[in-house]
Amino acid sequence: MEQINDILIVDDDTALVDFVVSALRDSGYVACAAYDGESALLAIETARPALVLLDLHLPGLSGIDVATHLRRHDLVDVPVVLMTGDAPAAALLATAEFPEYLLKPFHLDTLLACIRRYVRRQQRHIRTLTAPPIRPVRISNR
Repeated sequence: MEQINDILIVDDDTALVDFVVSALRDSGYVACAAYDGESALLAIETARPALVLLDLHLPGLSGIDVATHLRRHDLVDVPVVLMTGDAPAAALLATAEFPEYLLKPFHLDTLLACIRRYVRRQQRHIRTLTAPPIRPVRISNR
């Protein structure tokens, strides 16, 4: 499994996910989304993202369930930043395992500053392919 430089946003609030994906893409990042814990695990196991922004309260598997699964399956190297509107829960979870969290609602500048600590923007290079110079070839008729 190869690590890619994507950011996975996991939240059941589709408006928030759409906003974050759009804002990140506009800022030069590659972003994709999952709307529940099961989809997040599949996305993480398939193509290991550079960062996961993970909502704490998801339907089905919670954010904590997803993080626990990652630890149990040797995916602890995938950085996870919890997102929540539950300030007391965020404060309790702020440990070495989750050194950073985003308290919703958050400002775009706060989000981008957090992401810069984990992920570099994609460099979009346009390469022009050029053929080698044509040299005249002399053909002789004997």
